Amino acid sequence: MTPSLTSAEVYTNLVVSLFVIPIIFGIFIKAPKLIVLGFIGVLFMFSDSTWGELKTQSNIYSRGAGMFYFSLLNLILLTSGVAAVLKRLANPQGPQLAPPITKYFLAFAFLLFAHVVIGLMEGIELNVILGYNGVINVLNMLVFMYLVIMAFDGRKDSWNLLMTILVLAAIRAAFGAVRFFLFDGDTANPYRNFEGLDIKIFFFDISDNFVASLAAFCAAWMLTSPGVRLSALKRILLMGVLILEVAAVALSFRRSSLIGLALMFGFLFLSIPGRRKFLFALLAAALLSAVAVVFFEHRLQFNTSGGILESIIYDISPTRGGIKNSRFYELYAAAQSMDGNWLFGRGTWGTFTGDRELLSYHGDDFSFVHSGFGHIVLKTGIVGLMLFTCILAAYVSFYFKHRKYLAGDPRLIADAGFAGFLFWVPTLLIGTPIIEFRTMLLLGFTMAMPFIAVGLHNYQVRQYVARAQYAAA
Repeated sequence: MTPSLTSAEVYTNLVVSLFVIPIIFGIFIKAPKLIVLGFIGVLFMFSDSTWGELKTQSNIYSRGAGMFYFSLLNLILLTSGVAAVLKRLANPQGPQLAPPITKYFLAFAFLLFAHVVIGLMEGIELNVILGYNGVINVLNMLVFMYLVIMAFDGRKDSWNLLMTILVLAAIRAAFGAVRFFLFDGDTANPYRNFEGLDIKIFFFDISDNFVASLAAFCAAWMLTSPGVRLSALKRILLMGVLILEVAAVALSFRRSSLIGLALMFGFLFLSIPGRRKFLFALLAAALLSAVAVVFFEHRLQFNTSGGILESIIYDISPTRGGIKNSRFYELYAAAQSMDGNWLFGRGTWGTFTGDRELLSYHGDDFSFVHSGFGHIVLKTGIVGLMLFTCILAAYVSFYFKHRKYLAGDPRLIADAGFAGFLFWVPTLLIGTPIIEFRTMLLLGFTMAMPFIAVGLHNYQVRQYVARAQYAAA
């Protein structure tokens, strides 16, 4: 909960806002790409996870949260979102931004507003209603998605975006490799710090695993696509990026990351035409087999004496007995706590109750559950879940409707966006993405990519038609 502010702090906040907000407005109106690239740089390079740290410290994502209702990054995001709305109102004839999702965006924003009104009527403080353990990050995700789509709309943006992904991901992975092989690995290591397991990890933050997986997918796509012509040096560099990023995921020992990476590579395999499938299958099988072996030998061996599959599902295996001995007990307890609030949820401030001994990993915080979809139901009920599902369904439908018309860099961007969505599916099912600012913005970035690709394709078509008309004149 945000502490009460003194009058001097309130005055300071007001002065800072009066100076900073117009600057952000001006920068976004004139150069939206600058703001968005700054966000992408932060999201790709800085971890947000503090779980597993022996000593919790603030990070770039929490700066300002004690002074304002939101962090400084969140305030910049929301301010940029308002600037984007004003820019669109000033130019309503411009290209539409993700029209299949807009109606659900507005509906979810209205639902969140309704929770604010009801919460205030019940005496809940505003910072609790709009806290990060609610659903505010769904709104943040959608805002960032629209900002990214608006920023990348130029002729060279496809190549610039791809290079941004590959370069930043490679730098981040190189940092993780130095820390892992020369030092003690990620300091956020619950396996060693809390469970006493003798394990070093590459990255614990699921978002770092996503960045590595996205770069690995882009590199593999470029290496296997028949339409991409690469020099020997570029192929070597891309192969190095691919191996480094896959190693980052393998040595992070996150099950959801491993499954997400497998889904991405499976999707790429289905997308590859003709005889290249066989070569890719050999490469993917070798990489994923190595990942599975490393994964089992260094982490899952501590969970069971069975094979790899039994090790992966050790905490949901039927052999563990009833629901109270399963990972799903948390969701069962949350469902038991709904008390007739299934339609609209327990409120964005809502919590659940259960056996505190079985839920000891929660500490004293029962305001979230380990399932993105379950968390949405807990907070906003079936209505919120339907809206969130409709957003995801509209995104998937848009991708499959347009992918057949794309080629070259736009096709890679669209495919990478959908593959990134596949990576997030396990986390949405069994993780805590909704309460994580970085995770939800990266999900928004993933969702923006097919819309960017279609926009760039339409731009190329318009340019081709204009040149043809000019030549015929």
